[in-house]
Amino acid sequence: MAVDDLEISAFDGEPSDISVRASRPQSLLITVYGAYSRSLGGWLAVSTILRLLGEMGIEDPAVRSALSRFKRRGILVADKRDRTAGYALSSASRRTFDVGDARVLERRELPREEGWVLAAFSIPESARDVRYRLRSRLAKVGFAQVTGGLWIAPRALEADVRNVAEALNVTDYVDVFRAEHIAFRPTPEAIRAWWDLDAISAHYTDFVRAYSPLRSAYSGVQGTVDGTRAFVDYTRVLTSWRMLPYIDPGLPMSYLPRDWAGRPATELFFWFHDHLAQAAQKHVVELCEARRD
Repeated sequence: MAVDDLEISAFDGEPSDISVRASRPQSLLITVYGAYSRSLGGWLAVSTILRLLGEMGIEDPAVRSALSRFKRRGILVADKRDRTAGYALSSASRRTFDVGDARVLERRELPREEGWVLAAFSIPESARDVRYRLRSRLAKVGFAQVTGGLWIAPRALEADVRNVAEALNVTDYVDVFRAEHIAFRPTPEAIRAWWDLDAISAHYTDFVRAYSPLRSAYSGVQGTVDGTRAFVDYTRVLTSWRMLPYIDPGLPMSYLPRDWAGRPATELFFWFHDHLAQAAQKHVVELCEARRD
C-alpha cells in the first residue's frame, strides 16, 4: 500500500466478515496501534505487542508475520528504543488514525436532508491505476457511483472527498459540487440504486448478533472490570466496528427504514466504548510501564 493511500481510508485487505476480522492478527494489530499506541507516542515494544496479541489468543509467529507485513507496506516503522526492539506508527498511518477517530469513535446522529456532495472526475487512460484507486477510495469513505465518473454522498462527507483527491494528488482531474436531487425519480428510489442499504443493514445486524451476548455477560459484573478482560473484549468489538462507519455513508434519516439496523448497532458499540475503553487503555499502559521497570 502506498503512503498516500494510508492517509485517506481504512486499511486494505480487511475481511467483511465480523467474526473473521475480530480474530485476524493483522486486523487486531491495526486496532491495537490505532486505539492504544498514540497516547504512548505511537510506539510499542515487540514484547508488549506479543503479550497483548497473546492475550487475544494469537500466537507469536502470526504476530511477527503481521508486523513484518505492515513494515513492508509502510504502516509501521521498525524502531529500537533503549536497545528494545519495537515498532512505531508511520506518519501517514498516524494521520489515518487521527482523521478516522471522528468517523469511528464519535457518535454519528442520522442527519436531516442537507443536500449532497458530488465528485466528478475524468482521468486519462494512461493513469488508469490512479483512476481505479480513486474509485476504490471514494467507495471506502462512503461515496456511491451515480454513473461513470460521477459519485455522490451526503454533504457531510465533503471533507472526505477533498482528502481523497488531495492525498491521491488528482485535484487537477476532480471537480466537487454541492447539489440537490430534484428529478425525475423519487430520492428514496435513487438512494436504493446508489447504495445497497440491505447489505449495509446486514453488516449492522451481524454486529448486533455477534456482540449482544457479550453485552449481556457484563450485566452481572460489579465494580471495576478486569483490565485484561476489558482489553480483549473491547479490542475485538472495536475491530469489528471500525469498518462499519465507512460502509455506512450516514444517509439522512428520512430515507432510511424505521427499523434501521444502524441504530441498535451504534448503541451497542458505544455501550462497550463507554464502559470498557478506559480500562482497556489502562491495561496497555500498565503493561508498557511494567516492561520499563
